[in-house]
Amino acid sequence: MQRYAIMFRIKPGSEEKVKTLLSGYAPPEWVTPDGTRLLSTSVFLKDGLLVRLIEIDGNLPSLMAHLATQPSVQQLERELDEHIVEEDRRDTGTPDGARAFFRRAMMEHVTTRVATS
Repeated sequence: MQRYAIMFRIKPGSEEKVKTLLSGYAPPEWVTPDGTRLLSTSVFLKDGLLVRLIEIDGNLPSLMAHLATQPSVQQLERELDEHIVEEDRRDTGTPDGARAFFRRAMMEHVTTRVATS
């Protein structure tokens, strides 16, 4: 399993709308054509900073390409765009734009600790 997190800032006053959007959209198909699985997603929000955490089993580029084709994800991203601060704007309508945004927004993974029995 791998974990990835992206971050971006949202406009002041958008917190409630963003919470509603991110907690209410229809989930995507969880498995890609090559078998990569999206295991979970989590969203954290504080003081205008939003962090999206995903856990996957498989290939991240495959998952990103798959998610980009999912209608519920496409709609969500379009609706989120109006709430993102200008410096974090993204072009998720094209594969190259989406890749560029995720490269900029991807957080460095420092460590994961898992309890052992």
